[in-house]
Amino acid sequence: MKELSNTFVSIIIPTYRDWSRLALCISHLKKQSWPMSKFEVIVVNNDPSDSAPSPIINDLPENFCIINEGKSGSYAARNAGIRLAKGNVLGFTDSDCIPDKNWIYNAIRLFNDKPCDRIGGAIEVFYENEQRPTDAELYEKVFAFKQAETINASKACVTGNMFSHRYVFDKVGLFNENLFSGGDYEWARRASDCGFSIIHGEDVKIFHPARKSMQELIKKAKRVGGGTAHQLLGEKRAAIRDYLNTFEPSRYALHMIRLYGSELSLWQKLKVFSLRVYIKHTMNLEKMKVVFGKKANRE
Repeated sequence: MKELSNTFVSIIIPTYRDWSRLALCISHLKKQSWPMSKFEVIVVNNDPSDSAPSPIINDLPENFCIINEGKSGSYAARNAGIRLAKGNVLGFTDSDCIPDKNWIYNAIRLFNDKPCDRIGGAIEVFYENEQRPTDAELYEKVFAFKQAETINASKACVTGNMFSHRYVFDKVGLFNENLFSGGDYEWARRASDCGFSIIHGEDVKIFHPARKSMQELIKKAKRVGGGTAHQLLGEKRAAIRDYLNTFEPSRYALHMIRLYGSELSLWQKLKVFSLRVYIKHTMNLEKMKVVFGKKANRE
């Protein structure tokens, strides 16, 4: 790893009232194979009124810190971390993610082996009970966090697992702080428009718990729908069109079930397909409401 042996990495993690899962994330970051002297971790608390518990604060290594950002939204929190970061490589994950022990090392090795500007790492979804997954968890296993497909289709990835050279942010700017969802895709489009490349890192892996209830899926669908309404630029006809497209046959859903749901029973596949239609309906309805004047929610 000649070219990047002296690379310093800044890991940025936004968190919002999620201290128990953050503690697990931090415990795995402490075990990284990348030398502790060559990375820092900046946790950004997006609710300053909810202070970090003492056990977390008292057990932080010297290269870890927690800062506060009062402006609502994970992208505002990430920007606060970027402004403070010392690294020439920036890594992003979320407080509910569990990084593989070689997560940082494999990202730097990939930057070295295949010169590129950005990496979208793999996100492996897991069940709470592997023997009895809920319908929502089955849905997540098929549809959630498919980084390779997203990178191939739109040259973008989610910030649950992303690495980027610092110079990309210097050129294209920070995340759009006015968005509560979709800001990673909006930023990625700007990066791609500037000619910055992105590749998928199969070994740059983190683990993410599947959402296990319908309520969690619906909350996410509304957040994503409302957060992506900005893409329509206030075009009400476009919002109506997207909502009506909900009920068209979904080749994408069938493709994803074939690709990632091969182990499911026929009944499970039917339930997952039905859930996909319902989630798409919920998301597009919320997007239409926001275009027509409803305020987008962060949760």
